[in-house]
Amino acid sequence: MKRALTLLLALLFVVALFSGCNGNSGNTPATQAPATQAPATQAPATQAPTTQAPATQAPATQAPATQAPEATPEPTPEPEPESPYHFAAGKFAADANGLATEKYDYVLPLSTTDEVLTYWGVCYTPQSLPAEGFNEMPFPQGVEEMTGVHVEYSLLASDARQNNFSVLIASDSLLDIMCGANSFYNGVFKDSVTEEGYFVNLYDYRQYMPNYIYESTKDPEDRDTINRIFPEKDLILAFYELRSELELSAGAFARGDWLWDMGKTNADIKTFDDLHDMLYFFKSQKNCETPFTLISSLDSGNEFIGYDTLFYLNGINTLYVKDGEVCLSNTGERDREIMTLMNGWYNEGLIDPNWASYSLATDYDAKIDSGDMGYMINVRPSTMNGHAAAIPEGAEYGWVAMTKPVKEVGQTLHLGYYVSRIYFGSASIAATCENIPLAVTWLDWRYSDEGSFVYGYGIQGVSWDYDENGEIYITDLILNNEVFYSMYMLLYALNSIGEPGLYINYTWKVPGNEIGYTYLQDWEKVSHDNAYVWPAGIQYTQEQSETRAFYGSDLQTYMEENYVAFLDGSKPLSEFDDYVAALHSIGLDEVLAACQEAYDAYMAS
Repeated sequence: MKRALTLLLALLFVVALFSGCNGNSGNTPATQAPATQAPATQAPATQAPTTQAPATQAPATQAPATQAPEATPEPTPEPEPESPYHFAAGKFAADANGLATEKYDYVLPLSTTDEVLTYWGVCYTPQSLPAEGFNEMPFPQGVEEMTGVHVEYSLLASDARQNNFSVLIASDSLLDIMCGANSFYNGVFKDSVTEEGYFVNLYDYRQYMPNYIYESTKDPEDRDTINRIFPEKDLILAFYELRSELELSAGAFARGDWLWDMGKTNADIKTFDDLHDMLYFFKSQKNCETPFTLISSLDSGNEFIGYDTLFYLNGINTLYVKDGEVCLSNTGERDREIMTLMNGWYNEGLIDPNWASYSLATDYDAKIDSGDMGYMINVRPSTMNGHAAAIPEGAEYGWVAMTKPVKEVGQTLHLGYYVSRIYFGSASIAATCENIPLAVTWLDWRYSDEGSFVYGYGIQGVSWDYDENGEIYITDLILNNEVFYSMYMLLYALNSIGEPGLYINYTWKVPGNEIGYTYLQDWEKVSHDNAYVWPAGIQYTQEQSETRAFYGSDLQTYMEENYVAFLDGSKPLSEFDDYVAALHSIGLDEVLAACQEAYDAYMAS
């Protein structure tokens, strides 16, 4: 409308000009046509009007009669309206394929529109949500204020996601951003993008995600990360949560005060024999009836990997590679050895007989706090602050970090230390999203320097602030609540278990968590080389996936019913060979063959 008004005013100005210059004036411009003729600007330059005054009678400033007529000036074009988005497209260095080779600093807000993105995620502590829901909490509101992006969050309890996801798929009503979609899709997730069209190929939007691309590809030697992010060279299925640092996030802790009474420190407990002696001392001298426990999946934190296998019950997913040969844990001679050791400990009363009732380390928190246990595995250091009450006031030592035990001093561990840059959370974008570039940009901001800090710590003055020394501290709001602060923080910063981003919050500083800054010095002391680690970036073909699916369920069921039975003796170890033979009859060889094919293809790529 404004542009049209400008053109109209310009036209009226020309008409008025022609009306005022009627041929009776002695200074009519040479290019001026008589009033009865069309304007000279419409006539060829060689067709000067016959009534034009002689050149000698024209004013000194008059152009010669033979000069081409001067064009009527075009009206000044209206400037293009400013974009309501601050996208990164075209503003960063990239390689020949358009993949970012540098980090990008966004201009905020990312959007000034009223569009709304919908978001499907998870809440692990629904009891901590306010009555008005997550959308009204300080963190999502603070992120919206900074980015200008309006987001409607739908956070489900962990155990409700699978059924809800199936309903959303069946009804074609996916939300714009779906966290963990790759875990809940029934089938090969790549097909949900390339065949079924439920989710977009994020590679097609790489111009809007420079930070995620850069963080994924900055180390060309990190094949696992690159192959996981790019299952094909022009295919990206999801935003995965990436670690900013490759550090062990969980390990074992023991009562340092009890070790002190034993005349030992954590540095003295190196072998399985040392660990056995420590547990026996806790039981016999500290009235600790069952000094430690496994959980229903045995050792999910891979603490006991000194036998070069994974003492972890997870069906056909506990794979490792020895000298190029694919192996499955819980099925071989090394598995017999570690189970024999644990069966002996169980018979001595060193392992809680209720171990199968525990799914997580938090399930036996009460026993830790009451002093009924003195050693725990697969624990994040950030949770140890919650167990400070177990340590008597004035004790020389509190909880201390423990190294993974070895069979003999000097042994190099081949498993248990590998840390993938790809962490827990992920998100894919539904093809039905009406503004995919905005959704991609909003997620990519989490991987920028500014965005990763916000998602790492939350909103200043709410979850964190600076102390008198200019150092970051976590506020009482987070520390003083009914759940451990590390879980409570999932509502006030990045949900590092369920959504994507650049994970930096390992650096949290909270009172009493000083152990969190030194645990790596202990956990990393054992010699290790990751030689047997199963590559995280391996992709299965459709046929290989079908083979794994066809036999995998029966194999897992048989392991769950029989391998764990060796622990408490309900199935005698003398029947271990029969157990392995049954696995082969169920389909173990077929699964290993499919996995070997996938591994060989990965190594050849």
